[in-house]
Amino acid sequence: MERTLARRDALVQLSVVLTAVGVYEAARLALRPDWPLALDHARRIAGWERELGLAWEAPVQRALLHVPLVLVAVNALYLGAHFLVTGLFFVWLYRRNRLGFRVFRNAFLAATGLALLVAWRFPTAPPRVAGLGVVDTLRHFSDVDIGSPGTSGLTDPVAAVPSLHAGWALGVAAGIVVYAGSRTVRVLAPLYPAAVIFTILATGNHFVLDALAGALAMAAGFGLALLPSVLRVVPFRQRRGVEQPGSSPGS
Repeated sequence: MERTLARRDALVQLSVVLTAVGVYEAARLALRPDWPLALDHARRIAGWERELGLAWEAPVQRALLHVPLVLVAVNALYLGAHFLVTGLFFVWLYRRNRLGFRVFRNAFLAATGLALLVAWRFPTAPPRVAGLGVVDTLRHFSDVDIGSPGTSGLTDPVAAVPSLHAGWALGVAAGIVVYAGSRTVRVLAPLYPAAVIFTILATGNHFVLDALAGALAMAAGFGLALLPSVLRVVPFRQRRGVEQPGSSPGS
């Protein structure tokens, strides 16, 4: 009986996640790219980065352009790790801690919803198509077009802000740090988001500020996921105070 219930719960959780991902991707594809506005936003972000000393996309990419095999590997990481690693993480977390799974699932869903809202209100082209001296490595080295002016691509091409690649990777690392039993694994966990951020810069798909925005979206997602628990705890403490009118802070 317990195994049957566990399998049923696993199927329910899988259905929730797959449905959410499907809705998100459908919503992204339904957004019609406003290229003039998206390119303007991209150049504006590039200007902000120059002022802040964060314009690292072109230097990072130039360091790899003379090593095509490395760029092919970086392209593969960009295309494959986002969903594969995140999916494996949630399978592991479900088996490791059910409560943790639900908190992280809700946080990822909330962050993804926020990202979709930002992409709708602030469409932004990736640096690879904004005329900033950044190459589209996926097209040049792997013959893959994920979206550019004049083509439909695989996804919404003007949803660079925020970077869910960065946000999800940071969320995965946070879950490993909190729930992994091995100290070595916990120490190495931050290397994954570092590799992902390096990848999104090297492929020309995101700005540094996109990655920071992704981190903020993920943080907001956790805040929203934990909010119901906070709201339950606070009224409970308030009720305790009402029930004990004679108590004092020093008692």
